[in-house]
Amino acid sequence: IRRRELDCVREWAGVHPPAPSAGGILGGVNGSRREGAREALLDAGLQLWHDGGWAVATLDAAASATGLDPGRFRDEFPGPTDLTCAIFDAIVDERSAAMLTSMAEAPPSMAPRMRALLEVMTGDVGRDHRRAVVLAEPVGCPELLARRRSANRGFAEIVVNANQGSRMEPDNLRAAGLGALGGLGELVFAWLDPASPVSRELVVEHGVRLFESAVQAGWSGPHA
Repeated sequence: IRRRELDCVREWAGVHPPAPSAGGILGGVNGSRREGAREALLDAGLQLWHDGGWAVATLDAAASATGLDPGRFRDEFPGPTDLTCAIFDAIVDERSAAMLTSMAEAPPSMAPRMRALLEVMTGDVGRDHRRAVVLAEPVGCPELLARRRSANRGFAEIVVNANQGSRMEPDNLRAAGLGALGGLGELVFAWLDPASPVSRELVVEHGVRLFESAVQAGWSGPHA
């Protein structure tokens, strides 16, 4: 994958690593122990987010659920939304790394690349349905909203780079990608709805078609 596409995927992932505290993210010699506690804290926060929305996934609530002392992590998560932002970053960081590998192995055209990306995304959500929370619009949280918008802009750039031979203007390709992305999110949530007939396979198949159709519909010239 070319450097520009690599950067686009990273932007799509919306990765914003937390700034290290004075003692370091892992707290020096006890880093491995702190990292284990941090992972437990993030997992508890993810459960809270999944069950009650981003607003309830606070440091104090997650610490209470795990029996950890919130004071140990106050330096890393000083604000009310810092924990949720860290959860968002962790999920999309892991997912984007898998997507990079998948894209590198896919043929260099839009359909196979989109299929590869959707297989990774649905596989990730399939293993842990809670991780779908990052796909939802975080109404009322400017910090998470900024991350999601950055991720969406990065995804639009992927659509542009996957269609280098298109006669469409880049901005039209970006708009097509963003429009299809909204439909993809609804497909994922339909898949997670027990009352819906949508399966993971349908998410992937229709997701690829969504992006192909959006790109074709955005071309104002004659169709083949």
